[in-house]
Order: sequence, then C-alpha cells, then structure tokens
Amino acid sequence: MTISKHSSFLWGVSTSAFQIEGQINNDITVWESLGYFRNNGEDPIYNRAADHWNRWESDFVLLKELNLNSYRFSVEWARIEPERGKFDQSALDQYVRMVDRLLELGIQPMLTLHHFTHPTWFHEATPWHSPESVEAFARFTAKVVESLGDRVNLYVTINEPMVWLLAGYLDAKFPPGKRDVHLLADSLYNMLLAHARAYDIIKSANPNAEVGIANNFIVFKSAHKWNPLDKKIKRLIHSFYNMCIVDAFHENVVRIKFPFIMDYHKPIALDNKIDFWGVNYYYRMHVRFKLSVKYPFELFFRDRSGSGFTDLGWEIYARGLGKVLNWLEPTGKPIYVTENGIATQDDTRRLEYMTQHLSILEDSIRRNPQVRGYYYWSLIDNYEWLVGYKARFGLYEVDYENGLKRTLRPSGRFFGDYIRNLNTGHSET
Repeated sequence: MTISKHSSFLWGVSTSAFQIEGQINNDITVWESLGYFRNNGEDPIYNRAADHWNRWESDFVLLKELNLNSYRFSVEWARIEPERGKFDQSALDQYVRMVDRLLELGIQPMLTLHHFTHPTWFHEATPWHSPESVEAFARFTAKVVESLGDRVNLYVTINEPMVWLLAGYLDAKFPPGKRDVHLLADSLYNMLLAHARAYDIIKSANPNAEVGIANNFIVFKSAHKWNPLDKKIKRLIHSFYNMCIVDAFHENVVRIKFPFIMDYHKPIALDNKIDFWGVNYYYRMHVRFKLSVKYPFELFFRDRSGSGFTDLGWEIYARGLGKVLNWLEPTGKPIYVTENGIATQDDTRRLEYMTQHLSILEDSIRRNPQVRGYYYWSLIDNYEWLVGYKARFGLYEVDYENGLKRTLRPSGRFFGDYIRNLNTGHSET
C-alpha cells in the first residue's frame, strides 16, 4: 500500500459518550432496567462501561500515542439536561475541560451532539414524532454551544439518524419502542428541522464552525442479478436509507416512497444548511424480493467478497467505502469518514480490515479532494448497542475483568505508524 502525504487531512478515532463514559442514567438505561437488553448474559449490561468519564485524561494520552490530530466524541444529553429545562453545569464544565485539553494536545475536536441516547424525560415530554422535539434539541444545543464558545470548529448534530429511527420506530429495539412507519417519517422530518435549528445556533455563536450530519451508509446488492424485483427493491431501499437525507438538503423535501407501504412527501426549509457529510461505513447487505406479512423484501449478509464476516456477522466489503464516497461527491460538500471499524476478537483480522479500507480511502482521496478526514471506530473497546461488551472494536483493549486496563493492540500500533509515516512523508508497501 502506497502512503501519500496529506498535511491537512484529519486522522482520528470516534467514540460516543454513552458507550464509554459509564454511570449514566438515560432512556437506554431505563430500557435496560425493564429487561429489553438481556441477550449477552450480563445484568446490568451498562454499568461502568469503560469509565471514560473518570479516565478521560489518561485516555487522551492514548490519542497522542496514535499520532492523531483529531478526535470525534459526543456529549451526553442526559448528563447535561437530566431534568427538562434544568442543566447540570458541572457536566458542561467537564466537557469544556475535555475540549480544552484536546486543544492543548493539538487535537481538533469533532463534537457530536446526539448519538442515539436521550434524557429519561424526552420520549414522554418531547418525542421526535412531536414538533416539540425541535425546540428541545435547540435548547440543549444552545446550552452546549454557549459553554464551548468558539473552541469547537467541527460539529456533528445527529449521528446515524436512520439507524436510530429504524430501531426506535420500526423494530422497537430502542426506546420509544414504536412500530409505525408514519411516526418514523414524522420523526425524521423533525430531526432534520432540529439539525437546521442547531446549525443556526452554532453558526451564530461561531461562524467559522462546520456543521454536518454523520449518516450510516450501507451498500445494498441485489441477491439475483436476473431478478427485476430484487433490483427494484434494492433501488427503493438505497433511495430511502442512503439518500433520503442527502436529497432532502438538495431538494428541500423529505421524500419516502415505498409501494404499498408509504408515499411521504413533505416540504422542509433546510436551505442547504449542511457544511459536510459524515460517512459511517461498516458493511454490505444483500436484498431479495420476498413476500411477507410486513415487507416485500428480505435483507441478509452473505460473503460474496471473500473477506468474511465480523464478530457481529457483518460482511466485510472494503470496496463499499469507495462506492459511498462516490455517492456523495456530487454534493460538492467536504466528506469525513466519521466511523469505520470492525468488531473482532482476532486483531489480525482488524489489521486486514484496516489495510483494505485505508487502501480504498487512499484511492478516494486521490480522486476526490473533498474527502477531508478518517476516524476509526473506536479508540477503546466499548459498550455495543443490543450486544454489551462482547463486540471488540477498540485499537486499545479494555480488560473488563481487571480494572478496565487499556492495552494497545497491534492494529493500534499499525494505525499510529501509518499516520506518522504520512506526517513525515515516508511510504510503505
């Protein structure tokens, strides 16, 4: 693999507050207490997580060990606004200290405002399918931005809206536990309005800030090339899952079209209020037409590329990263790969995964200068949604049996060396 020099490129890792901080009381922990998350044999599942809330200073040293120049992380809404309209200044102050320390270390923060979780009051008082959610998110955003001032120049307003919406409003795996496509559509609409409000709030406080959304993108492939129904279903799913939000910013319309299920078309005043696109890319899925009571299709994983599966059963398909970056090139917006990683207990597989995806990334950078950064998921092992702690994503291992000790994996050493070689202009093959 040839490494070329990109002096302004951002190399980082991503985390989310809930997945690593520990000792948080929010909608997910309430959901867990009601017995919804019990498939990994741990009780309670969440508890301390990786205790990052108390170990962030030493964890930030790990960022420097990896030669990173950026770090994407989130703030926990439930810590900041545990009661509706009442803010915890001590929590805000700690996040400010964290940002200040990153800047001292020469690491640019990319701050995510919403990464799946909510305060315990949210779903009853201002659920996303209610217009009141927009004002609730705006109030929270304003408080965070007021505290941070002009320290942060990269904001992600919402992480993976589609993933959360499908889990919360279609599969009922996340709170509020709904199964209603119409509520899902209304919630998506309000989330995008909330983004636009947050965009204005951030820009008013810091005109130099760049504000984007981190979308999860999946490469969908027809199970049978010869079957026109497979192809049609694949196009519909791609249009909804991958492009609905992107198109909304270009067209000022939220459009969801699925024959016999939904035909949603609602104007929205987004006015191109997006400065960059965040790409969270992990896998490819296969699609086939299949009549059922719920939906006329089936989604599944299949190893067609020969690279195998992750420990979560996801197909490894590195070429998909290049495809996704190509989809976004016509928008003309900067692109950051805000998440890309593998769950595996076998670190040699992580090394293979990273080598394959970084090679694709290099090709994409050469073709498209709008690709501005890459953030591996994740710095340390973390709590994984619906799974617990079995899925190991970290460049540093967390020993959950022995004091949560962090240990650098060979894949982490490789990534740090890779970045150092970029910075010095060296090449590897």
